[in-house]
Amino acid sequence: MKKWIKAVLLAVVVCGAAAGAAVAMTPPPPQPPVLPPPPATRAVSAAVIDGNTGEIYADKDGNARINPASTTKILTCILALEEGHGLLDADAVISPRAMAQDGTNLGLRPDLPLSLREVLYGMMLVSGNDAAVAVAETVGGSYDRFIEMMNEKSASIGVSHSHFANPNGLTDPDHYTTARDMVKIARYAMGNPEFRDIVREKTHNMVYRDGMYRIVENRNEFLDSGYPGANGVKTGMTDAAGECLVASAEQDGRLMIAAVYHDEERWEDVKVWLDYGFQAARMEAAYEAALAAEPPFYKWVNQMLGREPHA
Repeated sequence: MKKWIKAVLLAVVVCGAAAGAAVAMTPPPPQPPVLPPPPATRAVSAAVIDGNTGEIYADKDGNARINPASTTKILTCILALEEGHGLLDADAVISPRAMAQDGTNLGLRPDLPLSLREVLYGMMLVSGNDAAVAVAETVGGSYDRFIEMMNEKSASIGVSHSHFANPNGLTDPDHYTTARDMVKIARYAMGNPEFRDIVREKTHNMVYRDGMYRIVENRNEFLDSGYPGANGVKTGMTDAAGECLVASAEQDGRLMIAAVYHDEERWEDVKVWLDYGFQAARMEAAYEAALAAEPPFYKWVNQMLGREPHA
């Protein structure tokens, strides 16, 4: 009996020694990256999101309520492409309400009909406020119904700090969003190939029903900035919103989207914030690669010791 006990004790000691040796020999697991502080910006509010994963890497007062100005048209456009897809080649409704809009306009007239598709280009490139109302009344059947659809769509995307009261972004106390919400909306919109095709265009040959055409130019100077992979998205400016921009770029298959609001340095600031996002994505990818390359035995020991989470 005593010999049996001694054998058990010896086995325990040996196993303990082996376990101790295994622990001592096992290197610590790869450590998650520690991101640097977000870049400085003159923007009142800003955010950057990974378009592939949906991770928001940084923000500055990202949940602060702001006026979205014409970046509103990102939501208007994607909603039109989804809910009005069958109407894209039909004539857009051009009402007195559309023609009466303040600010930048495309110059819509009932005697110069355009397809809904062409009006979308006019809305996103020229930033026509009249075009946005024409889109709303064509797709929604009525202006008010389209506004309801905007808020329904934003909620389905996962936006929770916004409310939309018009399709173009003209100032209204009931029309607001946040930088974090807007990059989420932009990420969703950029998942649609037709949306991407529209917002990446620097110029567009707009053809009217009577065969007349005009060349419209994109007001988004970021596309001509030389930033690698620049491919969208939308500018905005009102007295209440200041200068704002939602910008996107794709590098090595990775889409990054940055938004800055009330920012006089918007063209440069979005570059810095996109750089930050791409750097963060590379750090995350290197960490994931290191985890995947960790030998299974080391991973098991580290998980048993609580030094590494279980998959």
